[in-house]
Amino acid sequence: MRRVLLFLLLLLATLQGAARAQPAPDEAAYREVFSIAALGAPNPSLSLAAAFGLAYRGMVANTAFALARDAEGRAAWGYVGGAADPAQAEAAALERCRRSLGPLQAECRVLASNASRPGGPAVPLAEGGIGPFRWAPLLLHRGPQAARGVLVWGHGYGGPDRDNRNRPTPPFVTLLNDNGWDVLRFDRHPGDDGLYASLPRLVGGLPALREAGYGRILLGGQSRGGWQAIMAASERPDLVDAVIATAPAAHGEWTRGNNLGAAIDDFQRLLAGLPEGPAWPWCYSRATTTTPTPGAAPPCWRPAGASAKRQPWRSGPSRRCAAMPQRAKLRFTLDYAGCLLSLVQAPEAAAPRGLRRAACGGG
Repeated sequence: MRRVLLFLLLLLATLQGAARAQPAPDEAAYREVFSIAALGAPNPSLSLAAAFGLAYRGMVANTAFALARDAEGRAAWGYVGGAADPAQAEAAALERCRRSLGPLQAECRVLASNASRPGGPAVPLAEGGIGPFRWAPLLLHRGPQAARGVLVWGHGYGGPDRDNRNRPTPPFVTLLNDNGWDVLRFDRHPGDDGLYASLPRLVGGLPALREAGYGRILLGGQSRGGWQAIMAASERPDLVDAVIATAPAAHGEWTRGNNLGAAIDDFQRLLAGLPEGPAWPWCYSRATTTTPTPGAAPPCWRPAGASAKRQPWRSGPSRRCAAMPQRAKLRFTLDYAGCLLSLVQAPEAAAPRGLRRAACGGG
């Protein structure tokens, strides 16, 4: 419960613009669009605030968010991204909202469409990109001089017939954006997304980020995107400051164990390529249960010496692994967003100062 309250306070502060005492004019307008006030009174639930303030902002255009609230504050909502045009996005969001009404006596309305809301302020979508990467359209783009650094996020792979280029970035990426990180997407055509076909584009695009002026570069991704992030960091550790990989995979369906041995061997070799030393952070989350199964592969691995070795489950802090198993996207963000922020931007402790009981650094 304490963790939930801390996270809600963090989210409310972020959406109300408290993350920076004097935001730039463009950032102030952006935060007004996605503010708590935009959701109406009384104050919304954590789920609604997170859906609009975190998850929706990870969508790609065309987008829409529809909302229904009654006088007591009960709510239903629906949102979409990647529609063919704004009109289809609004229609689909309204339909999803109406399907979630249940007994709620309220009318669904379009709250936001393509990062603006009817009758309210608007902010331009982030367009263009750097090299093979494009800006996450609804996230705030500060530029290399104002941002802490940049995160390149890669989606998963669903086969040659499934296009994931419109898949949203997860909510914890939005929190990284709120804390000063620009976000680029590494989107790949499904017909040209063989592991060793798209990897050279990812690695080859990294120097352009340094040339653009970004002092710190994070790589992240889900499934295939997470696996490629580790591969790229192993190949060019001089250009990558940290890796965030959620359920990294490149060996087919996890429910079919025929490739498990090869996957473990390949994953260990990947980790062996990452730099040694406590200051180089990486994290790996596994989409399974929260409690480790005795004898099973642990959800966090770290390199040891010249080869990667599986380490026991660690409940304490680790600069190399801050994220544990992924559950629902909001629950994962609720539990581990603070860990990820600590992983990529908290300074190293000068000396041990007592016993830390929590797994990561504060809410």
